[in-house]
Amino acid sequence: MTHIHFKISMLKRGVMLRAFDDFLSLKVITISLLSFFITLFLFIAIFYFLSDYMGEWKEIIPTVLSQYIQGIIKIIESYPLLAFIFEHKLMMILLRYLSYFAFGLFFYYLFFAIYSIVISFFNHYFIEYLQKKYYLDVEIKGINIIGVVFFYVKTIIITVVLFLVLSPAYLIPVLNILIFVPIYYFFHKTIIFDVSSIINTIKEYRKIKKVNWSELKSRTGFCFLLTLIPFFGMILYPYYVLYIGHYIMEETKELRYMSDFIKLKDRS
Repeated sequence: MTHIHFKISMLKRGVMLRAFDDFLSLKVITISLLSFFITLFLFIAIFYFLSDYMGEWKEIIPTVLSQYIQGIIKIIESYPLLAFIFEHKLMMILLRYLSYFAFGLFFYYLFFAIYSIVISFFNHYFIEYLQKKYYLDVEIKGINIIGVVFFYVKTIIITVVLFLVLSPAYLIPVLNILIFVPIYYFFHKTIIFDVSSIINTIKEYRKIKKVNWSELKSRTGFCFLLTLIPFFGMILYPYYVLYIGHYIMEETKELRYMSDFIKLKDRS
């Protein structure tokens, strides 16, 4: 038993490097780039259908931004301390740039969300790739479609609610960091579920999530920090799937071993 636990712990240390090595395979890189260009096409198509001409967005976005900034200024003016801080021209310029940054971040992660949906159609390929290469003894079971639909409906609703609740803070310096809360929540929830729903049963998914919640958060947190790197952080999405896939495969292997061990012990 001790030997097996030691072997598993040694495997965990190399997950990051093994996942990157897997990511560099020609097929994975090709899927990543293909998904990026499909997403780019869809993103442009969405904007085209929302407006008669793409050029109109050059007028619409600044107008919306200007109105939003004026609203923030009115809120600031209602608080004497904030009004004193922002009465200087430099602070108002900073507020304006932060506003554009917040909107830019929103569109970047909107693009990233569409990209993650497009590439999720290949997640099964990534997991099967890991199984055949490293985990032949781990059976792929999966969660039924009803469980998948329920999960996504619930996660999307919670994410939208978080966005709405935290939206007043997005254009306020320092507090605007809260924009990452709903984004990370959606990223963390979906990437773990996308991987685990292919490998595990619903009971195994809940067990792994409950027992390893801190380790899962640290791993998705690491991946999320990489997404902050423009373009490169997005193209790396298959790496995140492979990285989390390695971890969940190993935890599944350990979980099933312990389950079988307990069953044998009970029989004896």
